Amino acid sequence: MVPDQNSAILYQSADGEINLVDIPTSIARAQARADTLLSTSPLEEPIQTKDEYQPKAGKTTRITSADIVHHETYKRLIEQALLDIKAHVLGSWCAPRQILPQPHRTGRDAAASSDIEKELEHRFREWAVAEEGKVDETSFDFNSMMASLGAPEVQPATTTSQASKWMMSTSTREDADSQSNPLTTWSPAFYNASPQSMDLIITQATPEPDQEPPAYHFMIPPRSSFFLGDCDHPDSFRSSFRSLTDAHNLPRHFDLVLLDPPWPNRSAKRKGAYEQIGGMPYLKKMLLKMDLDNYLEHNALVGIWITNKPALREHVLGPGGLFETWNVGLVEEWVWIKTTMKGEPMFNIDDAMRKPYEVLLLGHAAPNSWTRMTHVEKPRRRVVAAVPDVHSRKPCLKDLLEPYMPDPRDYSALEVFARYCVAGWTVWGNEVLKYNSDIYWAKNDEV
Repeated sequence: MVPDQNSAILYQSADGEINLVDIPTSIARAQARADTLLSTSPLEEPIQTKDEYQPKAGKTTRITSADIVHHETYKRLIEQALLDIKAHVLGSWCAPRQILPQPHRTGRDAAASSDIEKELEHRFREWAVAEEGKVDETSFDFNSMMASLGAPEVQPATTTSQASKWMMSTSTREDADSQSNPLTTWSPAFYNASPQSMDLIITQATPEPDQEPPAYHFMIPPRSSFFLGDCDHPDSFRSSFRSLTDAHNLPRHFDLVLLDPPWPNRSAKRKGAYEQIGGMPYLKKMLLKMDLDNYLEHNALVGIWITNKPALREHVLGPGGLFETWNVGLVEEWVWIKTTMKGEPMFNIDDAMRKPYEVLLLGHAAPNSWTRMTHVEKPRRRVVAAVPDVHSRKPCLKDLLEPYMPDPRDYSALEVFARYCVAGWTVWGNEVLKYNSDIYWAKNDEV
């Protein structure tokens, strides 16, 4: 089945188990935008793994028989899915792309990345502290971890001054003649109650003398809410969430909860990131401290992305893992296979260190407080093929997940560690406005 030309789903099998998705289009549709999300050039050929990714001599990685079984299962599933898509898609496996003026780079070229992007990342951390309270000094500081990855760190002591330093105004995007609403003090918690998209402009309240005050423009999708703040501060989120839901009579429990945690990986290790700060123990502690089970509706669908590090699956599905703690039982696994524009896996599928796929584990929360959920013996598996986009940007699965909702037109959803707002959803994370910023979008007349 080939969906309509405006869909982000370029191909879908009759049973819905095989999908080809265009990543930039999926994000644009999720934001209810008609303009074009800037991207990177699509891969034309598979990437050959560099020597630095190969295991060091004499060093072994703990891979269990269960890990081998899972990989072989995914491999067969992926190979069959790619053959099916190739039989139906004769052209490119992604839509035409509008390229970022300065493509994201890695290694030595990282310093050449756009200054405005770095500035925006700094602002997020500055704006986020406005409502973050003091954190126990012995707890893991997620903001410190992000700083070690290269993001500027903002000290909590500046909370009061930062809160009064920035102002915000809004206007409805569809009404070209409308005037901006009066300036108000910046708040990291916001809800667009309008059925239309809204422009959010953040400006400096007290600019430097003889300087044009900086202004940052974001498009906020209809009926969406965001909480800009580190996920290591669940008390701050809880307080803001209660205030916003009270003010707008919004639901406090969600039919869908998605997480894309910043799992430790070899790339981060080479940069001296997670492992130096605390690595997996602290990240798991942070995830458990969020108490996400308190936000789950009965029978809610819960999805969490994992990479191919063998231990991650156990952290989510094993005894004492996240799903058991939240009383969630595994029901499906969705495999995102990263391909070239010609349909070849991004890496050798059998590469020992870098696999060309990631997995979304999907589970159902308990229908009531006295039922203990268990994992199904044979979870249903689906394949989502997509040509990689900007680094770490995943396909937005909103269109694929909505059929699972009790009412696809009326449901509540929360995305944690989000990097953009989604129409009708609630998002929480320290970069929730990133891909709502106008710097990542081209107007239709610019394409």
